[in-house]
Amino acid sequence: MNYQESIDYLYSLARLGIKLGLENTSQLLDYFDNPQLKTPTIHIAGTNGKGSVASFSESILRASGHQVGLYTSPHLLDFRERIQINRRPIEPEELIHWVSVIKQASMKLKISPTFFEFTTVMAFLHFEGHKTDWNVVEVGMGGRLDSTNLCHGRVCIITSISRDHESSLGTQLEQIAREKAAIIKHPCTVVCGSEEPEVMRVIEDQCRTHEASLIQSGKDFKVYIQSQSPDGQVFDFNGPEIWYKGLEISLTGRHQSGNAGLAVSACTTLGDPSITEQSIREGLKSARWPGRMEICGRNPYLIMDCAHNLDSFMKLTTALSDLFPNKRKVWVLGIMKDKPLTEIATIIPNHADYIIVTQPKNERSAAPEQIRDALAGFNQPVDIVADIPLALDRAYQVASPEDLILVTGSLFTVAEAKQVIENQTQNL
Repeated sequence: MNYQESIDYLYSLARLGIKLGLENTSQLLDYFDNPQLKTPTIHIAGTNGKGSVASFSESILRASGHQVGLYTSPHLLDFRERIQINRRPIEPEELIHWVSVIKQASMKLKISPTFFEFTTVMAFLHFEGHKTDWNVVEVGMGGRLDSTNLCHGRVCIITSISRDHESSLGTQLEQIAREKAAIIKHPCTVVCGSEEPEVMRVIEDQCRTHEASLIQSGKDFKVYIQSQSPDGQVFDFNGPEIWYKGLEISLTGRHQSGNAGLAVSACTTLGDPSITEQSIREGLKSARWPGRMEICGRNPYLIMDCAHNLDSFMKLTTALSDLFPNKRKVWVLGIMKDKPLTEIATIIPNHADYIIVTQPKNERSAAPEQIRDALAGFNQPVDIVADIPLALDRAYQVASPEDLILVTGSLFTVAEAKQVIENQTQNL
């Protein structure tokens, strides 16, 4: 197979859908002598912030001189983003090789792995092949039955927990927390970003069961934001016997300082002498995570954010209030139909002056009319422009240079919009 045929084969596995369970992945990893257990790992679960925490953690480890594998999902523009070493995506030739190898193994074992099961095995084999010093692995969904849960995190990070993927993970915070806390194994250290009592009871119980030590944000370490701007923020980190002042990150929104704090706490617990205050500063400052309050243009500001559930919309609108309180805001909004549209729609009106409802090319995306109906009480203009390139054009028509255009609602919405901007740039 060539590269395109390999990619097409991977996407053909998506027809199997999402299947929570470890059997296929376990059989494949056993077949390859369990590469996921041969490299120390930071394993990250949670509802929101996993990718940002992964990016900060990877960047700190890399700035400390390590070769670091990074496995995240989903991707924005290119499948190869999911599997990186020292922020270099897997090379096409290597992808072709691993697709062939894992496909043959699947046939020999007489199993039909899903897209995510297949790519998780590919990531661990790729990292083993390059002898990474550390792997940073983001859970796909939940934790307990997620394919990544066959690794053993030396540090497990659990970010904020809120309602999402309720059909798979449950509708109550305790249920969701139980799924995510299942990545905790003995021995490990757990760094937790949640403070809700019902969540913490579950995590504390899991830590006791597996004799894992627990470090909790707001209790064992604290983050103090010193300044914010559209180009980043500065914060202090105060932990046990640690006080780092003036740490800088380029990601905006106060929640990103919290995410960075989780990464700092995790990396400082590893006991690795190469992880110094200087490498932490360098790693945080150089960390990037596209599609999260990302400024893609100015005059007017063009901001893209992958907010997709209630909690992430609340964090997005808080960031807008902090950073752009007086700007007129034009939203380009496309959401998946399995999200709580009615609840999300209650948040948006106070932070939007004009909304253009659109629809990414994804079978899960909500019809624009459905989103418009959810916004029925919104007193400002609501347009429907179902094609994302035309929706961006419309946004620039109604926005003045002093305004702000926000593209949000789903990673798929942001991905299509970023592709439009990239194509326009290439054609200049």
